[in-house]
Amino acid sequence: MQANTLKIASEKPYPLGCYIDYDKSLVVRTVFDKCDSCGITLYSSDGDEDLSIELPKTIKRGNIYSARISGIDNIDKYTSYNYFEDDSFFCNSYSKHLIGLESFGKDVPDSDIRAKLDNRSTLKASEFAFDWESDSFPEIPYEDSFVYLMHVRGFTKASSSGVAHGHRGTFMGILDKLPYLKELGVTTIELMPAYEMNEIENPSKIRGNKVLGDLIYSKDGSISNKSAVKPRLNFWGYKKGYYFAPRTAYCADPSDCENEFKTLVKELHKNGIEVIMQFYFEADENESLIIDALRYWRCSYHIDGFHLKGARVPMRLITKEPLFTDAKIWYDGFDYFDIYGSDEPEKRYLAEYNGRFMYNCRRFLKSDDNTASDFMNSMINNGTDHGVINYICDYEGFRLVDMVSYEHKHNEENGENNKDGNDNNLTWNCGIEGRTRKQSILSLRKKQMKNILTMLFMAQGTPMLFSGDEFGNSQSGNNNPYCQDNEIGWVDWKAFDKNKDIYEYIKLLVKIRKENRILHASKPLKLMDYTSCGYPDLSCHGRDAWRPDLSGHSHMLGMLYCGMYDDRKKDSPFVYVCYNMHWFDAEMALPKMPDGYKWELICDTAQEDVKPKEITKELETLPDRSARIYIGSKDPNYKQKKEVRKKK
Repeated sequence: MQANTLKIASEKPYPLGCYIDYDKSLVVRTVFDKCDSCGITLYSSDGDEDLSIELPKTIKRGNIYSARISGIDNIDKYTSYNYFEDDSFFCNSYSKHLIGLESFGKDVPDSDIRAKLDNRSTLKASEFAFDWESDSFPEIPYEDSFVYLMHVRGFTKASSSGVAHGHRGTFMGILDKLPYLKELGVTTIELMPAYEMNEIENPSKIRGNKVLGDLIYSKDGSISNKSAVKPRLNFWGYKKGYYFAPRTAYCADPSDCENEFKTLVKELHKNGIEVIMQFYFEADENESLIIDALRYWRCSYHIDGFHLKGARVPMRLITKEPLFTDAKIWYDGFDYFDIYGSDEPEKRYLAEYNGRFMYNCRRFLKSDDNTASDFMNSMINNGTDHGVINYICDYEGFRLVDMVSYEHKHNEENGENNKDGNDNNLTWNCGIEGRTRKQSILSLRKKQMKNILTMLFMAQGTPMLFSGDEFGNSQSGNNNPYCQDNEIGWVDWKAFDKNKDIYEYIKLLVKIRKENRILHASKPLKLMDYTSCGYPDLSCHGRDAWRPDLSGHSHMLGMLYCGMYDDRKKDSPFVYVCYNMHWFDAEMALPKMPDGYKWELICDTAQEDVKPKEITKELETLPDRSARIYIGSKDPNYKQKKEVRKKK
């Protein structure tokens, strides 16, 4: 009877979506593939009455059905909807808020996932419900950035996080940890996929009113019913999702997920912290949808940028988009000449994720031969038209503490007979595989962690740290915990007290990096004396000053950064960072500085606590497998010797 009173008129096909307009009409714009019948089903808030409306083919343009439907009785009672195609139901891929995926890990049939119906006539649509106040993008240059990568749920889900129970594993949990992040010196938070999705692999399907099949599975050689098998989770979230909606399972209040995520971004911006979101797109994903989704997050959620993942992401289309000219875009690589031509951008917004840095540093750390040259190149790598994101551990692979505790992956808990994950980890367990109480091994592991952290923060690119690595969070040797929604995949904050010295050491490295501009230049260093000051901006050294040994058997390198090239700060000091990755103590000469300067040792990974001390010797002995940082500054007590003229 309702259908007889409806008036279905053709509507412009873009933008795609569905909502109740100001005049109480229903606007529907969506894509349907080949089908006999298609349309929309509206669901009332009380669940008592549903309304299905079939869309005529007269309103079809290409594969887009676009209609304005008038005459729906009491339209305000409808709060959610689904599309149907013949006897299949599915959710709108352009939906801004989904209902049904609020519980993480719950197997929800596709037909039970519904899209929230925005109602502009009551001004309750999401775009009207949030006050951004005077929010602005921090736009922190890459040379001043410190990136902190996290999984929203894994970051605070453990009870040891100290976050209130209702905030654990949510966007609000991140805000509860905001003082911690600021104390660490983080400038940019990178979120692993936080858009809506069904994290269950191969979720239940319903066609019409029938559940498809009572499927059977083989488990440990025995045949069992599907109900007896625990569904496999995609904990990381690198799969197809609903790219316009924040993830409700990551919300303290799933019914208000849009405003909760906006609150997160606004508060982080207030504290000078950027938000970068990871997006994974499958190879066959529609390019128009990709662009629309990124535009939406940039405009509606004030996201600072995107780290894009996928085999066929339309990078040329994205980088040419006018809206993204001041948005940070991260990917594995770009065609810079196609993007910029022969011109150099005024400010760097594109950045490459630099996996080579991780492998070169790991090989140098464990004293492999033929590594010194590659290590040096990674330490000075920087871009003129793009940033370089350096990391020693990513979400896939060993955690920092596992990198010095395991040589082989231990992924048995993943249920794939330890066949998943990377076999080439380039790690050394320091003598014993896995956990140990042997103090000599534990001390060596901590020293190795500090060594590679020194490499990360003293390199020219932008440092990225994975959450929990700053205090030795372990995944028990699992280098691929993509399905572990438990203590393996969560950050264990109990490790903080045990490894607080690692946390404090990172804070020291961040402080040294910030105070010395030459350690994080905006342009690649030239390794030459182009200001005629007597020193190149960066010089490399070996056992003897000014004579670097990059041969295949070399495991030592000294890098002298000249503060005279800092045009922002007068009398910036020299910084000398030296590495001895030999398994024995070795002597290294300190480079001679101008008269009136003195060397001071401020950092030594071979010592628990280093108090700055003046160095008067020209030759220093570096302990085995250690790194040191010296500061060369003007001596306030220096008195220039008077020249004595000889009598004729």
